[in-house]
Amino acid sequence: MPTRRQFLLTTAATGLAGVGALSACSRPAPELEEGDALRMRVWSEQAASAYATSFAAFTESTGLTVEVEVLTWDDYWKQMPLDAAAGTLPDVIWMNTANLAAAIEGDHLLEAGPMVGSVVGQWDQIAADQYTVDGALWGVPQYSDQSLLVAHDDLVSGAGGDATALGAEPGAPSDALRDLARAITVDGEGRHPGDEGFDAASRTAFGFGAHLDRSAVLGPFVAGQGGRWQDEEGAFALDSAEAVAAIQYLADLTTSFLAPDGTETTQDPARCRNLFLEGRLGLLQTGTYDLGTLGDGIAQSFPWSVHPVIPGPRGARPLVHAVAAVAVDPDDEDREAAIGELMSWLGTVDGQRPLAENRIGIPGHRDLRSAWEQAWSEQGVDVSAIGAPEEVAAPEHGLRSAEGTAAALGVIAEVFRGEAAAAEAMPRAQAAAEAAVG
Repeated sequence: MPTRRQFLLTTAATGLAGVGALSACSRPAPELEEGDALRMRVWSEQAASAYATSFAAFTESTGLTVEVEVLTWDDYWKQMPLDAAAGTLPDVIWMNTANLAAAIEGDHLLEAGPMVGSVVGQWDQIAADQYTVDGALWGVPQYSDQSLLVAHDDLVSGAGGDATALGAEPGAPSDALRDLARAITVDGEGRHPGDEGFDAASRTAFGFGAHLDRSAVLGPFVAGQGGRWQDEEGAFALDSAEAVAAIQYLADLTTSFLAPDGTETTQDPARCRNLFLEGRLGLLQTGTYDLGTLGDGIAQSFPWSVHPVIPGPRGARPLVHAVAAVAVDPDDEDREAAIGELMSWLGTVDGQRPLAENRIGIPGHRDLRSAWEQAWSEQGVDVSAIGAPEEVAAPEHGLRSAEGTAAALGVIAEVFRGEAAAAEAMPRAQAAAEAAVG
């Protein structure tokens, strides 16, 4: 089993606010055998530390102790099928949408709906919908990551641009995004793309970070054109006219020198983010998951700001992916009742507040949005502009969907490297995804 850091949360903390919100307070709490504890597994040390505060209040109210285990992202998904086969899964685990279907099909989970009751109406609806399958709720959303745009304010204003007034229009001679990216991009002699003698190899500033990032770039741009990565049933839809247009548009940004070289970015996925951290990239489309790294790396080097993703003809369509807590079936009535108490707690304001105050994703509970924004504001980052979108791009979902996307990206990389046109490559990407899903 992979090495893991384990946090044991005890009943030491007292006096925390909001304990009365726990539904268990109105009925006898379930009991476990003496010395036994519930187990929860996550892939974030920062979240595990936040849960220490949350579960101290839970323990004070119910007498139930919770151990939080932390595995690295790669170890997390390697270990899950091994524990599922051995019957050693923790009581509650973090889940993403790409692996939800397999967990349900394997008959490992308990439905969350009967455990949480009406509190589901207080959650972000998009997040809750991602864990609702055929009318049954399987997870309690803890937080969501959302794609967004960050702007180097000096580079943008110096180019006479406005990061709030951008748009991508494939098929048009140019658009607001390309115009601003061209104005930001400059070589060692101060020339811009299209100027006589422009030397792409000596660029000192780059316009927009068009790179092979499914969540931050590809998903939102395809959706902004009116396309989808997968349909509602989980079938891939990569060979649509909208997807072809979006992918070719992004690749053309690289070949017209408005974005970093496509060969470099496919080889180094962090290339665009690193250029932004160095103050050499004007516009980076990324996600909430990168805000901490950006804030720490930039410090006071230059002013930067957060905005919604760049809209296409259908508007701005950020990719929103919720992470949820799901309950593992223990085949034991007493333990199931205790798990239910923990799942119910994880859906409340008090259960999630430490996550929001530690800036871990966008809160699953709507009432914590302001606390999350305030926590970022105290770090000097204004996230209020990204808002709560009405239309979004969906993350991977369905059996083996992550494998399907990985296979497709291997083909789409050819377009970014200038080795193939999107019209020819996207049908191959579709076939590769379908073959990987099986």
